[in-house]
Amino acid sequence: MPDPYFSELKYLGGPSLDFIEVAVDAGTDVSNLVVTIYLSNGGIRTTNTLAGITPTTVAGRDIYVIDTTSSGTFNGLGKTNGISLSEGATVYQFNSFSDPPSPGPITATTGPASGMQSTVIGQAGAGDSLVSTDNGDTYSVSTDPTPGSVPCLTAGTLVSTDLGPVPVENLKPGQLIALARGGTAPLLQIMHRSLDTRELRRNPKLFPVRICAGALGQGLPRRDLLVSRQHRMLVSSEIVKRMFDRSEVLVAAIRLTELPGIYVDDTVDSISYFHLVLPAHEVIIAEGAPTETLLTGEEALKSLPPEMVEELNVLFPEISSGVTSVTRYLVPDNTRQKKLVARHALHERALLSEYSASTYRAD
Repeated sequence: MPDPYFSELKYLGGPSLDFIEVAVDAGTDVSNLVVTIYLSNGGIRTTNTLAGITPTTVAGRDIYVIDTTSSGTFNGLGKTNGISLSEGATVYQFNSFSDPPSPGPITATTGPASGMQSTVIGQAGAGDSLVSTDNGDTYSVSTDPTPGSVPCLTAGTLVSTDLGPVPVENLKPGQLIALARGGTAPLLQIMHRSLDTRELRRNPKLFPVRICAGALGQGLPRRDLLVSRQHRMLVSSEIVKRMFDRSEVLVAAIRLTELPGIYVDDTVDSISYFHLVLPAHEVIIAEGAPTETLLTGEEALKSLPPEMVEELNVLFPEISSGVTSVTRYLVPDNTRQKKLVARHALHERALLSEYSASTYRAD
C-alpha cells in the first residue's frame, strides 16, 4: 500500500491561491496525519491537519485539499519554505523548492522533521503547481493547478456500445464499448464519485465543463456533454495537422472553454463523475463526440485499489507488463494546447472539422 504523499503543491501567488493536496488510499484514517510548513531557517511556520476536510475519491485514492477555505491555520505555502507530511514519529515526506534565491535543502530544527534535510522537488511559476503521478517520488510542473481534480464523464452521458448508446451510469463490466478508431473493447471497470452542492462550492474546480450540442463541429456532441475539467476531448482539424503533423490530438476540456458554446457550468447543484477502464487507453464516443477513457498501465495502476489491480492482472496480464501505459494519442503540453485552441478561435475553425466517426482511425 503506498504511503500518503503530496500529490499537488501550489505555493506561489499568495495565500488565497496556494493549496496543498494530500493523497491517501481510499478509506485511510487521516486523523493523525500532520502537514507542517517550515520556514527556510528550519523553524515552523504553521501546522495543519486534515480534520474536517471532505476528500474527493479518485481511482481508489482519497484526495484532501488544504487551502484557506478548508483550514483555519493555513496561510499560504511560499517558495522559500518547506513542507512535511508526518504521522507520529513517521515522516513520509519533507520537501522544499528550487526557486531563487533557494540556498538548497532546508534543515528542520524542530517539529516532526527535526534534524532532517528537505528534498528539493523543483520549481513552478506563479500560476503553476508541482504535481506527482508516481506517489510522490518525482514532481513535474502543471500550468493548470487543479486541486482534487477528477477526469471523468458525468451521469446521463450516452456512451456508444456495440448495442447502441447507453447512459454511462448503466454500463456494466464486460460490455463492448465502441471505439472512435473502429471496433470495440470490453469495459473492465466503472468507477464513480458523486459531489453535492457543498463539495462543489468548496472546490469550484470540480464544477463540470459543459460542451453544448454542436460546439465541437459537425453537429457534435449531439446533446450537451458535461465532463470534468481535465477530461480530454479529441481534436481533429487542419490546424492540428499543421501544428503537430498528425490528424488528431487530445486536449483538456478546460482548455476548450475559450471557444463558443464551451464553458464551466457553475449552476449545477450536484454532479456524478464516472471513470471508464478499458484494456488500453482509448478514444470512445460520448454523445457522438470522441473522448478519452481512463489511462491504465504500470504507473496509472498504482492509483487503483489492490483488489481491482489483482482482477485486471488475472484477466488482462498485458496491463501489468506496461503495454497499455502509453497512449497512442498525442497529448500536447498545456502551452501548445492553448495555442491550438487560440488558432481555432482566431480562424473560427471547428475542432472536429476532419473527424468522421465512421472512418476514423488513430495514428
